[in-house]
Amino acid sequence: MTDGEFNQWLWSSMVVLGCGIAAGVLLWALQDYRKWRSLGKGGLPANVAGWAVMTALRLLKRDPISTRQYDHRHTADARLTALPQRTGLRPSIAVYPVPHRQMDQLPGPEMQQKVERLFAQTVAQASNLLTFQLSKFETRHQAVFARDLTHVHPLAQETRGEIAHIHPSDGSMHMIFSPSDAKAVIEAGWGERHPLAGVLPHMHDTYVFIYPPRSEEELAVVASLLQAAIAALAGDSSL
Repeated sequence: MTDGEFNQWLWSSMVVLGCGIAAGVLLWALQDYRKWRSLGKGGLPANVAGWAVMTALRLLKRDPISTRQYDHRHTADARLTALPQRTGLRPSIAVYPVPHRQMDQLPGPEMQQKVERLFAQTVAQASNLLTFQLSKFETRHQAVFARDLTHVHPLAQETRGEIAHIHPSDGSMHMIFSPSDAKAVIEAGWGERHPLAGVLPHMHDTYVFIYPPRSEEELAVVASLLQAAIAALAGDSSL
């Protein structure tokens, strides 16, 4: 093979290899985009631009189970001091940070309705303190907010008053806790921190994903978690 023939062969091989890599990347992107869309709508536009932003955010994800960042931030406002351990393995969570969704151990429609009633009743019982507004994080679902931001915990100022919301697609929730309670929730297996918590603006590192309840007993635990989040951010310990 002459030098000219070798150079031509090398160039042709590089072109074929480049095309193969490009085709592989394109195939991965199409499959990943479809999987992402299948999770339903969340805090980003459900289009290619939203997927591109989400893909970049994946590079910023942090360990959602570690509680080391709370070790030196225990406060006197810990409310979940007797939280029972959740039984069984943690559910699988989608690799996409937005929307943040659960893939298995999903509740049925009846349990989802009970969780929705729990949120509605909690807000109704403290209507002077709480209200429903469109979530600042999810942008499409209603969330529990502190009604007045004048005399609330500084953390509520950071979250713009948002305390908790439900994800209608899978029945899971997000709640914001005090550092002590966030540590207790994660270590007892009831949830995990959002992988971008403490990374994105307004998303405090106590922004925790709560697994949906699988029984009446677990529903009661979820109720206690919601009460702790409200008490921490809205400053009402009577709930």
